[in-house]
Amino acid sequence: MADKKYLFVVSTGTAEPKKAFSPFYYANASAAMGFDTTMFFLAEGPSLIKKGNAENIRTSEGGESLKKVIDISFRSRVKMLCCSTAAKVIWKMKDDDIIDGIQFAGASTLLEMTSDPDTAVLYF
Repeated sequence: MADKKYLFVVSTGTAEPKKAFSPFYYANASAAMGFDTTMFFLAEGPSLIKKGNAENIRTSEGGESLKKVIDISFRSRVKMLCCSTAAKVIWKMKDDDIIDGIQFAGASTLLEMTSDPDTAVLYF
């Protein structure tokens, strides 16, 4: 069980704020259980981790911000990767537009991670 890894692929973005929280909650639970946990943002996902966006995303009026949940993820040591093509080509983001602590990665990184038989992949 110690070698088990979880990869959360996040394609949901700011257009669906109620869906934006789930992958973070699941990733935080995985990390709290001691699993090597990574989130990979692609398609609409980079919009969630663009600087300034998470502070304004809430599941309901007066509810906690996505930024609070992202901060918990960092404290829980969840690794976060952002598809460079989605961010830079689709969303026109620059290197310093994503939240500090999140790295850019490409398709080959995601494919390599999903090919690991010890990695469970969940898609949001």
